[in-house]
Amino acid sequence: MKERLLEYLKSDRHLWWSVTVIPGIYCILYLYTNNFTLVNSWYQLMWCVLVFIALPVAEILVLDFIFKKWLPRWRPHLYWCYLLINFALILSFIVFGYWRYKGLALVIVASIISSFFIAKHYKKLVLLFALMCVVAAYQFVHFYVERVVYREDWVDTTVFENIEFKKHPNIYLIQPDGFVNKQAAQSSFYDLDLSAFYSRMEALGFAFNHEYRSNYPSTLTSNSALFTGQQHLFENGNMESELYGARDLIVGNNPVISTLKRNGYRTNLILQHSYLMLNFPEVAYDYVNVSESDLSVPLPDYWLDADYMQDFKDRMNAVDDRPQFFFLEILEPGHIPNNGIAADSEKYTADYKSQLLSVTEKLIHLVNFIEEKDPDGIIIIAADHGGYVGFENSLEPYHTVIEDPDLKRSIYGSLFAIKAKNDFYRYGPHIKTSITVFPVLFQYLAQQPPIDPELDNSSYMFIKNGSERGVYQYFDPNGLPITERLDP
Repeated sequence: MKERLLEYLKSDRHLWWSVTVIPGIYCILYLYTNNFTLVNSWYQLMWCVLVFIALPVAEILVLDFIFKKWLPRWRPHLYWCYLLINFALILSFIVFGYWRYKGLALVIVASIISSFFIAKHYKKLVLLFALMCVVAAYQFVHFYVERVVYREDWVDTTVFENIEFKKHPNIYLIQPDGFVNKQAAQSSFYDLDLSAFYSRMEALGFAFNHEYRSNYPSTLTSNSALFTGQQHLFENGNMESELYGARDLIVGNNPVISTLKRNGYRTNLILQHSYLMLNFPEVAYDYVNVSESDLSVPLPDYWLDADYMQDFKDRMNAVDDRPQFFFLEILEPGHIPNNGIAADSEKYTADYKSQLLSVTEKLIHLVNFIEEKDPDGIIIIAADHGGYVGFENSLEPYHTVIEDPDLKRSIYGSLFAIKAKNDFYRYGPHIKTSITVFPVLFQYLAQQPPIDPELDNSSYMFIKNGSERGVYQYFDPNGLPITERLDP
């Protein structure tokens, strides 16, 4: 091995794959180790190989042909510059999701200037990249085996999956992202008066549960509990960034969707943005307004801004007489930024309030449209979590254990309102958190006696750092704020 490496360093051969394939493989390994849940489809891997390896290979072959023919003595300079610039371009795109032009311009200038002095040593840099690839490959294999191969699936068969409905009204689940409940809205962090909104909705026949909570702090973790009726406890932190398989579960054949389909429902998914589709999951819904051609490759980008209102109206006008289930996800009002700073907290709060008040009008418009078309339908408005107002940014709660009850409500306190026939309202009090929404709804549709499902209504947080790392219970099943670390 040593002799072959020395021979490579001393030779006049310039290997096209050394400045394209090696850095490309390293960047792909880095991407998949750190963001696996966002890119774990074969289609995305194919695009990563095409863009990060195949395209640079084609470029260097063309450039090398030109240099070999007309500028042969400058080939080491070409390989030195291409190795550094290509690596910087790909890594910048992977890490930041876009190109940081000032930094890239600096890399380009530095590469060109330095090539006049050390280009002949570019092969040593290639060997360094090769070593980095070996280390990255080890890290990815270790991550994949430990976090993916040996993970245990937390989704079990639920009691309600065998239930037979006796009622088959159309069901409309509207989810405004980050819309806080009344408890949180009235806290000093928000200081929001939504009495006019509540009054208008109540006049339309809606009943609110102002103590409703999400079981988890994010869209993916919360909806995973919502559509399974089960606690996952973050899989004890199996994935640092996101819950593994959450998107595949939420838009796939989860216990809720399979139960609805088995009872004759057609299922419809209406999205404002492509957040739930980033990794090209297999969609079990009969209809979705976002197609794979709308999704971003090779790297995911959640921003789509589809005209969800019109898409919903068009779909509602097009459905047949079979019972329908609609899940309408609106990524508004959202929450404070992921990377915010304390100095801008007042601006974040003002922006959130403005977005929330705007969403109230959209919700009223939506329910008026549904009521006009389908007065017998069940309309559920259930937010996935709170707005995080009171924190510097929305990532802060994942790093520090929280004791303040109002800060906890800022994370978990979520809007919940429902409009149904009068005979439903004795079931309503049994819906306390995300995990009980569908079990209680299915009790009603099956005309079973209204009882509290034997489910854990606690709310949980995963602290990622230091000695405090672990899963914490922030609300007990009765809605009382506590701070209790679970045993691993």
